[in-house]
Amino acid sequence: MRLDNLTCPKTLDQWYELCSPEDHMKISRLENIIYGHEHENFFSLTRKLYCGDGYYRNFRLDAFIDRRADGRPVKLIGTETLALSAWLENANEGDQIECVDDSGRVKVLEAVRVAGVMTLNDLTLIQDLQRENLALRHEIQRRIFSPSPQPVKLPESDGTEAFLYNILDKNINLALNVLTNNYQLKALKRSLDNTCLTVGLVGLKGSGKTTLMNALLGEKLIPSDAADVPIICREGETKTIKAYYQDGRTEFINAIANTHDIARIEITMPGALIPNDVCIVDAPSNLRNILAELDVIIYVTPIRAALKGADFENLKQILSINDELIFALSFIDLETDDKEAGRLINSAHDKILSYIASIKHDAGNFDVIPISAKTALENFYDKNSTAWRNSNVDDLINYYIEPLRKNAVTHAMILRVKRVLKTIKLGPRNWKLRDIARNLNKVLTITGDLRKFSSGYVFNKGVVAHTSNEKNLLSSLITSLREREFKSRFFSLKAFHGKRKALLLGADRTQSLKLFSRLSHNIVIEKFPDGGVTRDEWYCAGTVVPFPCIRLPLTANDENILIAPSDSHIAKNFEGFASLFNQYTPVISVDLARIDSGLSDLAYSPYATLLTKFDWVLTFGNAGMECLTRGR
Repeated sequence: MRLDNLTCPKTLDQWYELCSPEDHMKISRLENIIYGHEHENFFSLTRKLYCGDGYYRNFRLDAFIDRRADGRPVKLIGTETLALSAWLENANEGDQIECVDDSGRVKVLEAVRVAGVMTLNDLTLIQDLQRENLALRHEIQRRIFSPSPQPVKLPESDGTEAFLYNILDKNINLALNVLTNNYQLKALKRSLDNTCLTVGLVGLKGSGKTTLMNALLGEKLIPSDAADVPIICREGETKTIKAYYQDGRTEFINAIANTHDIARIEITMPGALIPNDVCIVDAPSNLRNILAELDVIIYVTPIRAALKGADFENLKQILSINDELIFALSFIDLETDDKEAGRLINSAHDKILSYIASIKHDAGNFDVIPISAKTALENFYDKNSTAWRNSNVDDLINYYIEPLRKNAVTHAMILRVKRVLKTIKLGPRNWKLRDIARNLNKVLTITGDLRKFSSGYVFNKGVVAHTSNEKNLLSSLITSLREREFKSRFFSLKAFHGKRKALLLGADRTQSLKLFSRLSHNIVIEKFPDGGVTRDEWYCAGTVVPFPCIRLPLTANDENILIAPSDSHIAKNFEGFASLFNQYTPVISVDLARIDSGLSDLAYSPYATLLTKFDWVLTFGNAGMECLTRGR
């Protein structure tokens, strides 16, 4: 699966995290099989798993469940194999896949359409012959016919862009003669068709990157459920949306709706917050085919959701060829001041600073700009307002993108030179690659290097120390891969009696929402009418709805979670707690910083007398890090 020893899953829950969201129903069936609900011991299951190269591929699990006498599972014994037939059903012509034959040899197979039927073609023999041929011709090419790069000459005073373009074009072609199937070099070759400085908005689904793109355009042109295609946006004289289809057709469309067979979409928008000679790309979640085309990366990650395993896989891909990276911490409008009896306990500003420090600790010495894209979009045409200034989107553009506007094309070309250098260093040792690297390094010396993109941004005069450490990145990846273990521990508490139903309560609903975020594996909730604190709406996630509630998303079908308002905002005439406690296990959350006063508040809660009659759970610490069970 191309995952290294650190990222390869060790537990069943970690395998679950690698599963494609499209196959969550299959995971539910797998759980039912393992825990005996379907009374099976032998089974086969095909589903898509996330691989280290950024793709989801079909794997088939053939397994046997070793059970105790009472039916409880002890071990899962089986094999996980790449399902070539299932992969072929979804493959496009020219797609390639690696597999291991019976002798242990790695083979490369290509999908080829023959007489209207998709079949597999073994490329391994052809690649072996190519390598042999290159080795035999090596000495002749070097001594006589070598097309190695000519010495670099100084560019004309007004021809820097053309000079860099020609150097890149020539050296990428030469590098492709050695690294014939390198997809990053192919993407860099494509990037030469676009001379503007290309900024990529990258992030997981639900991170807020599409909302940020709409905020930069000043209009909600990109739907949140748009298909996973790159959307390239520029400032222009007229508003246009142009679709580029996979078969080569182009078409101007009125709105982004059905994106079937579309390879990419380009938008121009008058008055957009995108400087001249700059384009911004709402990047698809699969970065493999577009990453090398992005000059600068803005990685969008939501507040209240720690960097997860998929985030670190993305960052690992990004940093392998590009270190022009900053973080945009989204949804800061969800953070509010914590108060008790009118006294400020923890300000929203301090909480945001703690999130920034956490990202810097986990991901390294990169700048983090906290933003509210939703607020920016709502106040796009009122840029003198406090709300617009507090959205921080101006800082994101003016601090990073605007300084590169002057000579943006030259900057773009220099950044691409850097990416070519990083890419060829990842390839095999070759005299020709060394010559290319030598000349490209000379180009950087002649043209002058750019400043490193991360340059010490200060959020509201609150300086956060830099703590770059590659070890932090790897250790955080391991931690994030174990994130699902928390849910398993939580619902295994005796108070749940084997049921996955929870009623989240507490004096401060902020703690309940943080706990819900962890139980739903950090699903980002964009719209809470009350910011999670001051109003009396009930929220419900799951298939069971006891009374009219605001519905929330949840990843598993067998879980039902009900979130009550803060204790002080529950209607005085509400008498339904006894009935709810019969259906759901009460879970009361207390902030660790205020645990004494929180427990005092609990004694005056509207449901306090019922807690002696039911099993319940007390959570405290950072969003339920510890769980205690209180019996009858």
